[in-house]
Amino acid sequence: MRRKGLIAFVGVLIWMLPALPGCSWAGARRGSKDSLSPEKAAQAKAVSERAQAAVDAGDLTTAEAELAQLVAISPGSPEGYQRLGAVLQLRGRPAEAETCFRKALDLDPDFVGALIGLSRIEAARGQLDSALKRLETAIEIEPHDAAGHLTLAQVLEALGRTDDGLAAYYRALKADPFLIEANRRIAAIQLSRNEADQALVRLDQTIETNPGDAESVFLRGRAHLALHHVPQAVDDLRTASQHLPDRPDVHLALAHALDAARRPADALQAAENALRLAPGDVEALNLSERLRR
Repeated sequence: MRRKGLIAFVGVLIWMLPALPGCSWAGARRGSKDSLSPEKAAQAKAVSERAQAAVDAGDLTTAEAELAQLVAISPGSPEGYQRLGAVLQLRGRPAEAETCFRKALDLDPDFVGALIGLSRIEAARGQLDSALKRLETAIEIEPHDAAGHLTLAQVLEALGRTDDGLAAYYRALKADPFLIEANRRIAAIQLSRNEADQALVRLDQTIETNPGDAESVFLRGRAHLALHHVPQAVDDLRTASQHLPDRPDVHLALAHALDAARRPADALQAAENALRLAPGDVEALNLSERLRR
């Protein structure tokens, strides 16, 4: 792996859940080797719709079972394998997901969804060069695919090519203006570059359309803190800590905000929460020791 703290690709997968395709299952897709009878095509369509309903409801167990049935009905369609692979990846079974994506690519080497899915598995393993080449192929085939640009941006960022990654995030947003993860990552990069005012504008817009997005609230809290908007920072970071209770970085940011608000007892508690989750965190340890004096 090229860079410590390789960006997680789970966020992309979760965003992709509602978009898992459910197209025709009568061999219409390029690369499909199926030629289903009208009866089988109707059966496949019904199973596909049930699978998508399960995905939309977050019921991945049912979705997996339905998609397994779908590929059994229509074994020559790469789309069924791609969808099953995406669900298996979300369920934390990358080896099985990889098998499905490779099967889809055997049936159609230009199947963009499978190329992107396989690239995510490679990236998560630290095989960034291979993931990059696969994503470049996917984007060449389908230049307007938001998921392709988003995943490419994450790989480029993981490779330390932040400027190229930022450009790819913007291309992802051009393809899908409501792509939360792209907005988040742009804001995070802006924060790292001391551009908190720009990040704050972007995050305000993101939260206005997605008020329940805890990660964006966390980033906005950091932006407020960087801009010395202490009460707003405390409010946002308190909310984020309630929704992301297992994140030491969230508790540490809250500790800093509470310290800035001159609430040392509350700040110490937040710092200790961060240390409980990450005992070796030097910043949290130093803050905790200072607040104890």
